[in-house]
Amino acid sequence: MTTEGYADTFYTRTLADEAGFPQLNGTVEADVCIVGGGIAGISTAWELTQRGLSVVVLEKKRVAFGASGRNGGILSAGFAGPDSALFRAGEKAGKALYALSQEGARTVIDNTRDLDLKGVDPVPGRISASRYPDAKGMQESVQHARETFGHLKEYLPKDELRKHIKTNRFYDGYYDPDSWHIHPLNYCKGLAENIVKNGGQVFENSAMISFEHTGAEKIVRCEKGNVKAKYVVLCGSGYSGPEFGRLQKSLLPIATYVISTEGLGDRLDGLMNTKCAVADTRLSCDYFRVTPQRELLWGGGMSGLAKSPPNLDQLMKNRILEVFPQLSDVKIGVSWTGLMGYSRHKMPYVRELSPGIWTATALGGHGLNTGPAIGRVVAEAIAEKGTRYQLLEPFGLRWNGSIFGPLAADTICAASNLSHRIRERFTG
Repeated sequence: MTTEGYADTFYTRTLADEAGFPQLNGTVEADVCIVGGGIAGISTAWELTQRGLSVVVLEKKRVAFGASGRNGGILSAGFAGPDSALFRAGEKAGKALYALSQEGARTVIDNTRDLDLKGVDPVPGRISASRYPDAKGMQESVQHARETFGHLKEYLPKDELRKHIKTNRFYDGYYDPDSWHIHPLNYCKGLAENIVKNGGQVFENSAMISFEHTGAEKIVRCEKGNVKAKYVVLCGSGYSGPEFGRLQKSLLPIATYVISTEGLGDRLDGLMNTKCAVADTRLSCDYFRVTPQRELLWGGGMSGLAKSPPNLDQLMKNRILEVFPQLSDVKIGVSWTGLMGYSRHKMPYVRELSPGIWTATALGGHGLNTGPAIGRVVAEAIAEKGTRYQLLEPFGLRWNGSIFGPLAADTICAASNLSHRIRERFTG
């Protein structure tokens, strides 16, 4: 197989291995059937194989076809929601949740090293930057991370920040040494290949049509075959359909947009005096980094309604020019969109929906660390009767709002963007 079935992105153009996985044909049996081959599903399957269970992964398109293989590639601690949400079950649980998010990030780095995953190419460091003077806010954020979670970050005043990123758009910021940026599609595909090497089975182009879940043996039905298993883990997200039942009605698909420029070579010298990934502090933020090919990979914006704007290249180029106006003649190499699966409370869904039926999904815009983290706790629960999944029990399934959900999401984003614009205008 080639890149057929994937969206055209920077990541598909730089795949380390274009080999794919077969379509399910006939009946197979396993301890666990995982539905969804994104980073949550692949991570869950890998963790289960390491605990001696047999697994089958069903992916209706290609491994990491959705947001897992199309995102900005930034790997850092935390969840899609604010840190304050972590403390719903108390201080101890909140700190444990944050530690779990850090564990998820380290898991990606450990797997990349230990399994020698090709083309993942982790680069350490992330800079968070404000588009208006916010010394107090940034310093408080650094202090909070250190005192509450033991996460050491470094405050960057304006002059120091602008040594790293040459733009008048940014003011204060902080540097996080315990973050990375990676090639997410190569990571997911490489981990999937190792699942097969460890006795697991991965099937692409094998959409779940329905499943029987009332008995001790679960049966997942696809177009050309079935899977019989003791457990089923539902990991479908932004691209899931009605076959996921009430879980699908609890997911809000939110689009985000990414481009990569053509190679900029020496033009980046002096603009980006850092190998770190960069993200601003807005809800609908810009995030960008330099690729190994000296391209500028840039993501930004989010919408529940505008899934794929027709003028995406120009919209994203305008975002680049707000930060780097000197790149007015930059050429866009490729642009793409992707759907993230959000919950209304912005925390992942991790729970046993009914006996033997689990879910691990709703990663929001923070999937690269969250997927490995929740994959591990679900594997612990199934294989070892682990209880860490209970940290996420306060964040139950919530209705996505149906047709009103995307409108509400866009209204919240618009209000947040307006607030930031006002602060930029009157304090910048």
